[in-house]
Amino acid sequence: MDPIHVDILTSPNCPYSPRAIRVARRVVSRHKEVPILLREVSVATHEGEEMAEAFEIDSTPTFAINGKIAFIGVPAPDVLSQLIKEELDRERFRNSYFF
Repeated sequence: MDPIHVDILTSPNCPYSPRAIRVARRVVSRHKEVPILLREVSVATHEGEEMAEAFEIDSTPTFAINGKIAFIGVPAPDVLSQLIKEELDRERFRNSYFF
């Protein structure tokens, strides 16, 4: 199974970004059934600017799971866990083949 990609778009001036990263690290460490690639992308970088423009977002932190906006703000750990589980279910279904 392919890994789940969790990107957190952050800003150096955002007081909530550090908390969002802590929550994400805690949640990701609990999910052992599939590899989860967690990445912080700051809007202060070229990549972060491009990502913010592509997603048309103007607030941080913003969570993207497998390239889709999943949450804006700091989710409760159980909310982020549920979002990851839902994406995992979609991936399992997508990778299922019926003959």
